[in-house]
Amino acid sequence: MKAMFHWARKNDVIENIPNVDAASKGKIVDEERPIFDAQQIRRILAAADAKMQAMIWLGLNCGFGCTDCAKLEWKNLNLDHSRVVLPRHKTGVPRNLPLWPESVQALKQVPRSGPLVFYTREGHPWIRTYRRTRRDGTSKYTTVNAISSMFARLLNRTKMHTPPGTGFYTLRRTAATLAAKSGDPFAVQRLLGDANLEMATRYVQDVSEQTDKVIENSRKYLNQGQDNTQSKCDCPQLPHSSDELEAVCGTARGGVSQPPVPFNSDSLASAYGCTTRL
Repeated sequence: MKAMFHWARKNDVIENIPNVDAASKGKIVDEERPIFDAQQIRRILAAADAKMQAMIWLGLNCGFGCTDCAKLEWKNLNLDHSRVVLPRHKTGVPRNLPLWPESVQALKQVPRSGPLVFYTREGHPWIRTYRRTRRDGTSKYTTVNAISSMFARLLNRTKMHTPPGTGFYTLRRTAATLAAKSGDPFAVQRLLGDANLEMATRYVQDVSEQTDKVIENSRKYLNQGQDNTQSKCDCPQLPHSSDELEAVCGTARGGVSQPPVPFNSDSLASAYGCTTRL
């Protein structure tokens, strides 16, 4: 654009050159990604086999993605004490998380056939990289993610209408959205194993209690109306529908963005209605 205006000025097409540098670039706002509501999750679980059910529970319970499930080993699990200890492969952030009873029960249904928790029918890891040799003698490395493809076929069997971009990773986004209702960003960061809030977490020594509380609150939402023996959650009522879930993310139906929540402990506590301060 600058070159065009300079050419026009040099060739007497225009007299003055506008201040192009003053024009700010338009900010690109990321489109909200889809998440699941409780009814959709129940339909998905009903159509899944034992291995996929366990992966789905881990996605909802612990925010696990495909790589987390594929690399999970039995030594990472303590089913007697309902815990999983697994650093996130991408960031190296340590995670020591509680397992819901549903997650433990699903994991107990998975047959043990090696150090990994999950193997395909052919006995391969669910995510693997292999080298393929071309005709010209050169090599190409290819990564196969069987979890993503299997989950995509599972969604097709449920015959649910899901927007583009819906996949196994949607479970992780759903877990993050539900956990965020507790208003503790540090516990959510620890749950997901993200490197976000890295500077802040250097000053936070232990959020294990808050993380356990966040995860249990998410389970209470998913089991609403099915387990009357559970005590009421001490945080605000979690959303019941996809509309309310989208509102948690900051976007209502129709794509209208909501004002961002200021990032500090007081504003978070006020916005989510929590009495606990960081």
